[in-house]
Amino acid sequence: MTTDTRNIEQALVLKIIQSDQSAFEDLYNLYADKLYYFALRYLKTKEEAENIIQDVFVKIWETRDRLNSEYSISAYLFTIARNTIFNLHRKRLNETAYLEYLETYLDSLHSKLEQEIVYSDLNSHINKIVDKLPMQRKKVFELSRNGGLSHKEISQQLNISEKTIETHIRLAIKDIRKILSNDL
Repeated sequence: MTTDTRNIEQALVLKIIQSDQSAFEDLYNLYADKLYYFALRYLKTKEEAENIIQDVFVKIWETRDRLNSEYSISAYLFTIARNTIFNLHRKRLNETAYLEYLETYLDSLHSKLEQEIVYSDLNSHINKIVDKLPMQRKKVFELSRNGGLSHKEISQQLNISEKTIETHIRLAIKDIRKILSNDL
């Protein structure tokens, strides 16, 4: 940077600090194109590069009272542009990660809901089959599967042998499988 350019920058910054809009416009005209092409190298579209330039100069104007004429305004402009581009990329990564998480979560939720519906339908169908079993077989099966009783406990409760309990459960399962395989 030449001494003349440095002096021009310092003069512009001093005027901008005092809210001189024409000095701000001069600064814009001096650096907007350079910043635009800088941003365009890192972004996908011209619109994004233009938005970055807008953001940079809005930030300069909003923080004009904190500018220091001793420092290079061009370096400051490019630093703001670089950080804004990084923030944009970071935001995109976060959004992408969140969308992927959301998609996975919704898929698993959908899958879980689907499994619950299938289970409920299957359970309902099995209950209808069990209702059609002979009375004693139905009672033994329900005490075993729904009541959680052992063969010995069912035997004592119904006053029948454990061997008969085993036979009733085996035949109930056989009937349920046969009807389910025909229905499905």
